[in-house]
Amino acid sequence: MELFMIVFFMFYFVCTITPIFGQALILTVLIRSKLLRDSDNSYLLVGMLIGDFLICCATLWQFAMVLLIDPFTVDPFFMKGQCLLMEAPNIAGMVISQIMTLSLAIDRMNSLRNQMAYYQKNHLKSSMYWWGAAGLLGITTAVMPQIANDIGTVIHCTDPTWPTWFRRYWMGFSIIVSTAVLLAYLLVIVFSRKKNGISGKNEDSRANERRIVREKLITKTVMRVLAVYVLFWGLPSLVYNVTVIFNVSLGSSFGMFMMLGSVLCSSGNIILLLMREDIRAGAKSLFGCKQKGPYIKNSVSAQKGSVNTIRVIPHVD
Repeated sequence: MELFMIVFFMFYFVCTITPIFGQALILTVLIRSKLLRDSDNSYLLVGMLIGDFLICCATLWQFAMVLLIDPFTVDPFFMKGQCLLMEAPNIAGMVISQIMTLSLAIDRMNSLRNQMAYYQKNHLKSSMYWWGAAGLLGITTAVMPQIANDIGTVIHCTDPTWPTWFRRYWMGFSIIVSTAVLLAYLLVIVFSRKKNGISGKNEDSRANERRIVREKLITKTVMRVLAVYVLFWGLPSLVYNVTVIFNVSLGSSFGMFMMLGSVLCSSGNIILLLMREDIRAGAKSLFGCKQKGPYIKNSVSAQKGSVNTIRVIPHVD
C-alpha cells in the first residue's frame, strides 16, 4: 500500500475514534448531572450525539471489515448486499444526526421567536416526536438501497452500490435538510436582534450594554456552528452529490470524502459542546477536578442566550 494511503487511513481512523470518547463523555455528563432534566433541548442534543456515535462506530466497523478481508492490499471484493449492509448503519447515523441537528436549530429559533410559548411547551414530548421521526427515517433510508438492487453481484469494495433513484433521493434529502438548518440558524440571529431591539428601548445604559454583549455572543456562536456544519457536512455532501451526477464511478471515492466530513463534523460538535461552561464543569466533576470558584448561576444564564444557539452544541436554557 502506498505511503499516502497509509497516512490517510491512519488520519481517518484517528478522526473516527476520537469523537467516540467525546460523545461518551458528554452523554455521561448529561445523564449524571441535572442538565438532562433542566435543559429544554438536552433530549434533542442526546439524539444528535447518538446519531454521531452511530456514524463513527459504523465507520470503524467498515474499516475493520475491509482490513480483515485483505489486510495487505486493502483490495477486497464483496457481494453488493454485503457492502450495502456495511453502509446501512452509517447511512442511518447520518440521517439521524442531520434530523436532530435540524431539530436543535428549530428549537433555538423558537426559543427566541416566541419565548412565552417556548417555555410553556412540553419539551420532552416534542423531543420524542423528533426522536421517532429521526429513527424511522434513518432506518427506512438505510434499507432503501437494498430494494430492487442486484445484491448478489460480486463487486470491488470501491465500486458504486447505490441505485440511481437512491442517489437522487439522497441528493434531495441532503439539500432540503442542509438548507433548513442554515435558514433556521440564520433566523436565530434575526430573532435575537429583533428581540434585543425591542427590549433595548426601555433599558438603562448598563442593561443595554449587556444586551449588546449578549447579542454579539449569540451571533458569534451561531457563526461557529454554521462554519463547522458547512465546512464538514455541507461542502462534502455537495461535492459528492454533484460528482455522482457526472461520473457514477467516482461515487465511492467521494462518498468516503463525505463520510470523513461527517466524522469531522462529529468532532466539531464535541469541541463546540465542550465550550459550554456547564458541560466543562460537569466533565471536571466527573474526573474529580476541583472547581476554582463556585459555579455561579449568573455564568450559566449568560450562556443561555449564546451557547445555546448551537447546533449540537447548542444549548440554551
